[in-house]
Amino acid sequence: MRRRGLFLPAIAAPLVWLLLQSPAFAADSAVLKPVAPRSVPAGADRRLAQLLAQHRGKPVLINFWATWCEPCREEMPALASLATRWQAQGLTVLTVAVADNAKRVEEFLWETLPEKQTLPVLHDREQTISRAWDARVLPTTVVLDRRHRVVLRGQGAIDWDAPAIDKQLTRLIH
Repeated sequence: MRRRGLFLPAIAAPLVWLLLQSPAFAADSAVLKPVAPRSVPAGADRRLAQLLAQHRGKPVLINFWATWCEPCREEMPALASLATRWQAQGLTVLTVAVADNAKRVEEFLWETLPEKQTLPVLHDREQTISRAWDARVLPTTVVLDRRHRVVLRGQGAIDWDAPAIDKQLTRLIH
């Protein structure tokens, strides 16, 4: 008599383990990856376009996040520090809160950001901005050069204090 159904449980655990070992799931693997320069998505949201227009000629980092996203919570303090560190050199950091309400976002930032630090937040409750920018995984970060072309992209929590990030941003700004 043949036993049915033993094959799947026997291979399921090793397959899950292998999957979790892949770079997509590694906690420390999130980096900013160079992408072929391309224009920002047209017509995604007038509010974001207006914000970007205020920073014309400056590089901009846009971080898509949510209050329910644990990796977002982990990276937010370092992202705020990065914004402060690089502001004098011309880098603007903008954030987009995806599928959240304003009260929850305010509480989240109060809980996670170091004292006296803030980040500009654009609310994307309906996810129109995040979809247009292809931010399907949170957090997602997009970096624009001075001409506001997408040149770097990252998915997952990034260590914003890492020397490699500073090197990438230095090349972008200078």
